[in-house]
Amino acid sequence: GTLTSVAGLENVKRFIDSLGIIGKWVERENLHFTYRFLGDVDEERIPSILSMLKGRLKGVKAPFVEYKGLGVFPSLRSPRVLWVGMNSEALYEVKKRVDMALLPFGFPLEERFTPHLTLLRIKKMKHQTKFKNYLFKMKEHLFERKLEAKVCLIESKLTSQGPIYSVLEEIVLD
Repeated sequence: GTLTSVAGLENVKRFIDSLGIIGKWVERENLHFTYRFLGDVDEERIPSILSMLKGRLKGVKAPFVEYKGLGVFPSLRSPRVLWVGMNSEALYEVKKRVDMALLPFGFPLEERFTPHLTLLRIKKMKHQTKFKNYLFKMKEHLFERKLEAKVCLIESKLTSQGPIYSVLEEIVLD
């Protein structure tokens, strides 16, 4: 899935920056959520992966997503990634179909799936208590509700300046 903007993220950034937390914010145009990370894939397999994905996703309803709450990975004690939560029953149906499409290519089904939008990779933590309180305060905060009608196959090239994403193909859901 890809999306360009979720309402209210500027305020989150402003507050986190005011705490002096050091890290790298995901650029606005790079904000996305991941149904499945594929790692290195041989180029010649991409067309067949795509056609399998298109087949499996045919007729699937575009999920209505609530962007809600802030959280961290791996834990509150040592937060490395700050993210926005995503609430959506229908998202899991899309995820299941994506996983089924990938099975024949040797990608096992994923046990754990926490749909989220990564905002910040945290390098250095300051004001841990204020940060925790803020997360707690924002736990139920609804940023936005929107239809996520696209599933994109994205190539990611790592550079010293950060990743460069290019969309190889967009599949539009019903």
